Amino acid sequence: MKKLLVLLVVSCLVVTMTLAATTLETVIRRGKLIVATDLTAIPMQYRDAQGKPTGFVVEMMELAAEKLGVVLEWRDMAWESLIPSLTSRKVDMIAANMSMLLTRAKSIRFSDPYFLTGVKMLVRADTKVESWEEFKDPKLRIGETMGSSHADWIEANWKRDIHLYDNMAEWVTELKNGRIDGVMDDEMLVLDIVKREPTLKALPGYIRVDMYGLAFNQGTDDDSIVDWFNLFLKWIKLTGEYGDIYEKYVGTEWQPTWVID
Repeated sequence: MKKLLVLLVVSCLVVTMTLAATTLETVIRRGKLIVATDLTAIPMQYRDAQGKPTGFVVEMMELAAEKLGVVLEWRDMAWESLIPSLTSRKVDMIAANMSMLLTRAKSIRFSDPYFLTGVKMLVRADTKVESWEEFKDPKLRIGETMGSSHADWIEANWKRDIHLYDNMAEWVTELKNGRIDGVMDDEMLVLDIVKREPTLKALPGYIRVDMYGLAFNQGTDDDSIVDWFNLFLKWIKLTGEYGDIYEKYVGTEWQPTWVID
């Protein structure tokens, strides 16, 4: 009976210690950082010709895992599944071209911004449309990725219907084939698409500014991992490692900005 009681007490202590572990402690003990992403956003995160994850975010996270001393495991999924996978704690964090929105911050927690960008309108090169503001007219058909901040923004600000797709590849095809007239997306993605697709172009001007952040669960258990990544982002900017990654994928020299640095 005493042995049984001792075993029960020990079991309770083990469970308590496990429950008390922070996310950062769990990652280090496990030896693995599990990260959700959507590998369809060239040049931020995507798969190369051999199917290997690559891109700005991927290299930045590989560097983070190296400095943490853990293995990096990617969980590639549709964009609309990213936040549910995080809040259900199937992953430790999200690393993608995720806009830092007040609406998203109600359910998840962001790191400091790691990338400043703008939002542009992608159209066919032969379009008669001259300004992104013309897309406020519901006669022009807009396509967006399901669950994206752009889809939410259009519905909230322009009060109009949009065509939703699972990923970028789908709406690029639809745009080229004339089934939609334009797509609002981040400047980096739009400019890369234009390089690869000569039948498409970006309309002049920014629709709005945007910034990306790494995403975590809310709660005190995640304080330490958010603090670690905030320090990591500052550190790699000071060492020049961030600048190297930026220049490789953006094509220009990184310059600090007062908005996020």
